[in-house]
Amino acid sequence: MSESTGPQLKRVLSVTDVALFNIVVIFSLRGMATAAKMGPLGVVLWLVAVAAFFVPMALAVAELASRDPRAGGFYCWVRDAFGEVHGFQAAWFYWLSNLTYLPSLLLFMAGNVGFVVGRPELGEDRWFVVAMALGVLWFAAWLNVRGLSLGRLVTNFGATANWIAAVLLIAAGAAAVMRFGSATTWDWAHIGREIGGTRALGYFGTLSFALVGIELATLMGGEIKDPRRTIPRAIVLSGVAVGVMYVLGTLAILVAVPSAQVSPVSGALGAVKAVSDRAGWSFLPPLTAVLVTFSVFAGFTAWLGGMARLPYAVGLDRFLPRAMAELHPVYGTPHKAILLQTALTTGFVVASQAGATVTEAYLVLLLTTIVLNFVPFLYLFLALPRLRPRGEEPEVARAPGGHGMLWLIALLGFGTSLVTLVTAVIPPPDVGNVIAFEAKLWGGLVVFAAVGFALFRGYRARRGAPA
Repeated sequence: MSESTGPQLKRVLSVTDVALFNIVVIFSLRGMATAAKMGPLGVVLWLVAVAAFFVPMALAVAELASRDPRAGGFYCWVRDAFGEVHGFQAAWFYWLSNLTYLPSLLLFMAGNVGFVVGRPELGEDRWFVVAMALGVLWFAAWLNVRGLSLGRLVTNFGATANWIAAVLLIAAGAAAVMRFGSATTWDWAHIGREIGGTRALGYFGTLSFALVGIELATLMGGEIKDPRRTIPRAIVLSGVAVGVMYVLGTLAILVAVPSAQVSPVSGALGAVKAVSDRAGWSFLPPLTAVLVTFSVFAGFTAWLGGMARLPYAVGLDRFLPRAMAELHPVYGTPHKAILLQTALTTGFVVASQAGATVTEAYLVLLLTTIVLNFVPFLYLFLALPRLRPRGEEPEVARAPGGHGMLWLIALLGFGTSLVTLVTAVIPPPDVGNVIAFEAKLWGGLVVFAAVGFALFRGYRARRGAPA
């Protein structure tokens, strides 16, 4: 992969910037609401998901990024470990997963805005959702074209807003349970019986997906100061914060509202209202709605910009149009990759509303995203021990225990990712027409895979390689 002699990526991100970037793309009140809908089982599954998926992913990314911090992140790692076709497949599925994830994030944001203006029903108004989603989408695209010098301020403030909202929710939950006791019955014997069931496996995959994002910053390796050291340090800081806040935040919701009353789209803010009512904190719902809305926008902006670095890196290898590898002459950003992703996301936002309620559209997008997202992780974990023999630079962050420990991390992460893939296709109870739901999910995956294969063959042929 060779870079142009023209405009260059600008290294502007520090350890603090990357840590806050990780927090804003991973942590959300939406994840806490998803876990709270599972009841007390959700708290236990958080702990399992953190240990079985999040920790292995963090260790794998820190190790690989400290060894190879180039722009493109895991695309470069998988390509070097298994060849060009596998590198392209991993990048293609990951990129596509975010074309379906970004609209679902916008749907959640629409519900937040309804709370801000005092009209929660707007979150189920199809026209309002589409209009707001497209306005936010193109404004975020403009911010990303302007570059990370501006964009990092948005993500930093968004992560801070996210943190404040979570701390307030946890504090209000503590106040509520001290005054009135818990709204949830904690039957640990029942939880133990639930853990081995199909329901728990499906929920486990959903929570593992809520922990995805620690790998995103590595796609911007060319814009991080001293990335070999910065990325591992930022992963430690953000990883601890995310794990602790998810568990405590979920507990705060459960002590305030029964799990049956939590909605998958706007449940976080509904739970905030329930917490504030019990704690007597009337200021909390409007303040939290504003904080969460801004943090979701910041997270959306971070995902949109971070993902554009992937087609940029693939474009440098000439497996996508050369325009994808072009940088803005003033801002030094992959502006054409950003605009392409924005245009495609626009189409997904509109298509997601066809023939479905907002809630069901959200669920289709979520499960499609999980499947597409976790295929590249299978590659990433297997690349970890395969690339280990390369170099012994002293500054590289080495996992304790040597090569055997890397295999343990790889197998644990690979196994967890595989379980998530299998369970993600189980339709949730919120779905009305199961056949139509599964047709949308599987039909979309088949089309995506076929298009990706055709793109790779076409651009490999143009490079002069045998197709």
